[in-house]
Amino acid sequence: MDKNNSFQISQGLLSLGYIYLILMGILNESLYYNRLDIEILKYSNILDVLLSPISKLTTTKGLLFSSFLVFATYILPNYYLKKKGNNWLKKAFKVDPNLPEAETKNRIIKSLLVNFAIGIFGFFIGTGIGGGHKIATEIKENKVVYNDTVQFLTGETTQVEIVGKNSSYLFYLTEDRPKVQVSPISGTIKSIEEVVDEE
Repeated sequence: MDKNNSFQISQGLLSLGYIYLILMGILNESLYYNRLDIEILKYSNILDVLLSPISKLTTTKGLLFSSFLVFATYILPNYYLKKKGNNWLKKAFKVDPNLPEAETKNRIIKSLLVNFAIGIFGFFIGTGIGGGHKIATEIKENKVVYNDTVQFLTGETTQVEIVGKNSSYLFYLTEDRPKVQVSPISGTIKSIEEVVDEE
C-alpha cells in the first residue's frame, strides 16, 4: 500500500470517526437532558453539536478513558507482534501467528478500532444516562446543593445549581422551583460563578 493510499484511508477513518463522535455527543446530551424533561436539540446550535463530543472527552474522566483507548489501539499491536507466542494474545485477537507482520498488525488494529467504537459508545451512553439520573434523583429526594451563583443584567443575584450550559443557554435549578429553568445567556445573564462539584 503506497503512502498516498494510506493517507486517504486515514483521512476517511478520521472523518468517519468524527461523525461517529458527533452522533455519540448528540445521543449523550439527549439522554442526559431527557431525564430532566428538556429537549436539548431545541436549545442547541450547530457549534454546540460539533463541540459537544470534544468537550465531553476533555473532562477528567473522558481524558483518562480516551487515553486508555488510544494506548490500546496503538501500543497493543506492537506488543502483540513482539509476543506472538503468548497464548492469551492468540486467543484475544484470534490472529494466525503465521501471517505476515503487516497483515497481523492491520487485523489487530481493525479489531481494536471496533473495540474503541464500542468503548466510546458505552462511555457516552453511560455518562448521559448516569449523569441525568443522578441529578433527577437529587431533585426528587430534595438533595440538590445550590452552590452556584448567577447574576442577571437586571442586577438580581440568585443561588442556583447549574445542571448544564451550552453556547446560548444556561440550565439551572433554584431552591424555590424543583424544575430545571432555562435562560438565554446573551442579553440576560451578566456573570456566572460555578462551583465544580467534587465526585
